[in-house]
Amino acid sequence: MSRREGRIESEHGIVCERCVVADSFRLRLRGLLGRKGLGADEGLLLIGSPSLHTSFMKFRIDAIFLDRELEVIDVKPGLRPWRISGRAKAKHILELRSGEAARRGVGAGARLRLIEPATAPLATAPSRDSEWEIRVLLGASDRRFLRVASFLLGRNGFSVATAHRMSDLMDAIERGRADVVVLDTSGPERWPVRAAAALEGEAARTAVLVVADGVEGPADALPKWGSFDRLVEEIRRAHARLVVPEAVPA
Repeated sequence: MSRREGRIESEHGIVCERCVVADSFRLRLRGLLGRKGLGADEGLLLIGSPSLHTSFMKFRIDAIFLDRELEVIDVKPGLRPWRISGRAKAKHILELRSGEAARRGVGAGARLRLIEPATAPLATAPSRDSEWEIRVLLGASDRRFLRVASFLLGRNGFSVATAHRMSDLMDAIERGRADVVVLDTSGPERWPVRAAAALEGEAARTAVLVVADGVEGPADALPKWGSFDRLVEEIRRAHARLVVPEAVPA
């Protein structure tokens, strides 16, 4: 099985051009062992790791601690070999060459995103009103849909986060981390349906779109596996209505 390699971006530019995604126990355990160093464009993203060790390593690294949505919690620059470091609320860790975090302007509060593959075309430099500002939160029990939709929406320039439990979804919304929520109501679990109902009164600050597979979904649901171009357009429209509310008849 070929390893995953993506590109890490922030709202200020590229953080890592070639980042290996360590999403298995074997890859996380191996880490950077055996390497003599990291290039300026190289990195390692440890998925599901709140802490790391640098035992047997031969060089320093910058450790960037991330939450579930890839927001930077803290940065440990110049971490030496034979050290252990972690953060209680961290869900993932990005390892870069020592000094790269400062050089790339990465600090606490920065929002990162993973673009796969690493060779995907660069998005247009973000402006204040660009799609970068549109934060999409995907809620589904279907992990395959979350992976595919995250990849395709990320390719279109959106900042994408995912939730496969209602508690995670509502927590992200309460923290103001989503502009548009996309819920898959066709999965075996019914929590996305309950979430859609609960968010009906949140329209003033969060737009909600529903996707479904087949004819059992709501009448206004978008096709789950239909054209993602349509989903992209509907997300933009929903966000535009948030930014410029429709006129209310007198």
